[in-house]
Amino acid sequence: MRTFFSLSSFALVAVTLLAGCGEAPAVKAGTHMPPPPVGIATPIAKTLPVTRELTGRLEAMQTVELRSRVGGTIIDVLIADGAEVKAGDVVMRIDDEPLKATLARIEAERTAAAARLAQAQQQFDRSKDLVATKIVSQQAFDDAQSALNVATAVLAAADAGLVNAKLDLSHTTITAPIAGRIGRIQATVGNVVQASGVAQGTLLATLVSVDPIYAVFDLDETTWQAIGARLRASANAGGLGDAAVPVGVALPGEQGFPHAGAVSFVDNQIDSASGSIRIRATLPNPGRELTSGAFARVQLQVAPPRPVLLVNERAVQAQLLTRYVLVVDAQGGTSFRPVQLGENSDGLRVVSGGLAPTDTIAVNNLAKIFFPGMPVTPVPASMVTTLNDAPPAGAPPAGAPPAGAKPEAASIEAPKKAEGK
Repeated sequence: MRTFFSLSSFALVAVTLLAGCGEAPAVKAGTHMPPPPVGIATPIAKTLPVTRELTGRLEAMQTVELRSRVGGTIIDVLIADGAEVKAGDVVMRIDDEPLKATLARIEAERTAAAARLAQAQQQFDRSKDLVATKIVSQQAFDDAQSALNVATAVLAAADAGLVNAKLDLSHTTITAPIAGRIGRIQATVGNVVQASGVAQGTLLATLVSVDPIYAVFDLDETTWQAIGARLRASANAGGLGDAAVPVGVALPGEQGFPHAGAVSFVDNQIDSASGSIRIRATLPNPGRELTSGAFARVQLQVAPPRPVLLVNERAVQAQLLTRYVLVVDAQGGTSFRPVQLGENSDGLRVVSGGLAPTDTIAVNNLAKIFFPGMPVTPVPASMVTTLNDAPPAGAPPAGAPPAGAKPEAASIEAPKKAEGK
């Protein structure tokens, strides 16, 4: 005889077996999962300038090659490679003893020339008085006058030689003509250096200024035609005042454009080969983060500031070529909203279209929203960090049962163990 089991009988047997194994369902049959909590925030309204990102290089405002102006032996180097110096600081000294001897000789020659001039002057004065009375001849008078002229010229030459000798002696002390950072010292103690003359003197070191510094970049002709007048005005003002056009600079690896400056120079012609014009901005560099020769990203303001809406990048999703956000209404319903995006600004993204300032969008827990229209539990969050706002002190967490409510019992209780087992 065959025995038939209905579905209800089979289900009852299955539940009995589960109960016998000590496992029980956690919730009542027929209940639904609550909507997932999702952080929501409104776009950030802000005024931002219209900018253009370019590439450029950093350049020192001044570069000086320190070369020896007199020949001699280096006897003292007073700075180290790469040291920062002030204008007038002594860098090194050349042996000045030979030049002191030359100066002493020229001073003696000058003294002798002065004595000869005085003697020639006396001879001329006597001849001048005597020539009128015919006591001396005209020839003797002319000779006295010529000797006076020669003595005067000899003294002038001695004076010039004395000035030159003193100048050479002063050049034995090499000083920094500008404030800046010294490069590698090319001539150390004991080396003999060559004086500057027909050929350049020996290169001792290179000195570059460090604060302020230039950021140099090229601007295409089309953009130049649109904003050239503003750039010229900024350059004429030296990058100062209301006419200044702001420029931001970032080094490789830096976020945003932390170094601020302004346009201070515009070239006088467009390069016909590249179709661009050279622009230079001046930036303060008190912390010495900017180094001459470094590559830099340059952000140039090409239009006055305008109001924009900003959202966090993590709130923006993609479907093929469409970028969209999920708008959450007051009842927790979600909806698909395509948006048009602009540039980045301090980690946020400019939304140029598709979103209103009052729209509330989902910013976190987006993986729990499986399809647009799915209900969620809105939780206030920050658009900047996408983290949920902290609840008020004493408030229950989101999704917790109201105060005083009794917890529901499990739908099926685990069977008790048989006594004595």
